[in-house]
Amino acid sequence: MEPKSTHPQTTQARAASPQGATTEQPIRTRGKTYVEDEVVSVIARIAAEEVPGVHKIGGSNLRQIMSRFGRHHGVDAEVGMEEAAVDVEIVVDFGHPIRDVAEEMRERVILAVESMTGRRVVEVNIFVVDVHVAKTESRSRRQLE
Repeated sequence: MEPKSTHPQTTQARAASPQGATTEQPIRTRGKTYVEDEVVSVIARIAAEEVPGVHKIGGSNLRQIMSRFGRHHGVDAEVGMEEAAVDVEIVVDFGHPIRDVAEEMRERVILAVESMTGRRVVEVNIFVVDVHVAKTESRSRRQLE
């Protein structure tokens, strides 16, 4: 992946012709669009939250203490001028096949990030850090004893 670029302070709007006159450059060549890592993290988080079987994004208590809190908690992204990579930490609801949840999440995150940013997503790494068991299920087990 390309290293993150710094924001340029100036752009050139006109190109000089060989005779010294200026010609208008096409609009799409008059600057670059920079997408911050946090923006991709938010996009990826929203896409990931829509996947059935995902109890929550993030979840490891130690990681919560050590990481930044915010809209993108549990999602990290690295964005270059052409490519992006995303890491997502999730808690899966008990009973949902982890492989299926991860595959659907990977697909949704890639489609959302690529369609919104124009960056090619080279990888989406999914870290399953816990399984959530509904309280009604744990009460049922206690009642059986």
